[in-house]
Amino acid sequence: MWMGVDDLRIEWNGGVRIEYKDAKVVLDSKRSSIKDSVFFVSHGHFDHSAAFRIKNAKKYSSKETLEIVSNFFSIKNSFSLSLKEKTTIGEVEVIPHNSGHVLGSFEYEVRAPEGIILYTGDFNTEKTKTMKPAEPVQCDVLIVEATFGSPSFVFPKVDEIGEDMVEWAGRVLKRGRIPFFRADPLGNAQEIICIFNECDIPVIAHPRVALMNMIYERHGFRLQYIDEQSPEAEEIKRHGGFIYVAPKNIKISDAGFEDALVSGWALWSRRRGFPLSDHADFHRIIRFVEECDPKIVLTCHGGRFNETLARYIEQKMHIKAYPIDLIPTEFRKEKP
Repeated sequence: MWMGVDDLRIEWNGGVRIEYKDAKVVLDSKRSSIKDSVFFVSHGHFDHSAAFRIKNAKKYSSKETLEIVSNFFSIKNSFSLSLKEKTTIGEVEVIPHNSGHVLGSFEYEVRAPEGIILYTGDFNTEKTKTMKPAEPVQCDVLIVEATFGSPSFVFPKVDEIGEDMVEWAGRVLKRGRIPFFRADPLGNAQEIICIFNECDIPVIAHPRVALMNMIYERHGFRLQYIDEQSPEAEEIKRHGGFIYVAPKNIKISDAGFEDALVSGWALWSRRRGFPLSDHADFHRIIRFVEECDPKIVLTCHGGRFNETLARYIEQKMHIKAYPIDLIPTEFRKEKP
């Protein structure tokens, strides 16, 4: 139920939908077109960039995200944004900020006369080898991802994880075997390559990883690796002494490999793994909420952890909080 013609309405509709009067903004939509809406994409991972499948709708993202998704989707009616560049839709302004997740990833500040909303998308508040930390923005409503929104997710420092990875790889190499790191081709794969570039251990990259590497390189990152499809890779494979970085779900039949998962989910995995993540862990999410100082927190993208995180924020931080997909949120700015 609407609370008045000037109210700001937020709801989950296969993505985050924000309406103010005639302005309709949809963030990271997973649905087909919503009439008269303008779509904003936070980053290039498939679970956030499905809006590029909507041919006739107007879509916005970073230049880097457009470059990434152009390898998989048509990007017609798509427009690039720079950090802090305002897009005006009716009486609403949408302003992108760095989310610290992967190359070109944005969080979006949505400004309306009734209040300010910040949508994080996937975000990370720690400096990594390739990314600066996410930027907190003071807001009235914070829509925060809850991928690791449980107190059981506490990640070690990035440098400590890197040291553990290098030490493990060294032991595997001494046994005459090949360390195989399973990771997202966009984000964690480039972090792994940076870690091993610092200790001069050769890296062979799966073609899907190499594709993302080339985009990083075009945007100023220096990554030293060998594309698995190159003649050089065949020569190195014959001699050994390298690490292999590939997508998490590929199958390797060669018994000479020893694999390890590189993901925040490695904390829960029974397999060998390293919890290097491009997401904020639980305590970093909580710190980010404190820095944004919202009146309402809506949790998303966390499955059952949406409720876990919302309950913690409400009980421990005394901020109204609940999963965004439970009920629409209507926000009226208090009058002085």
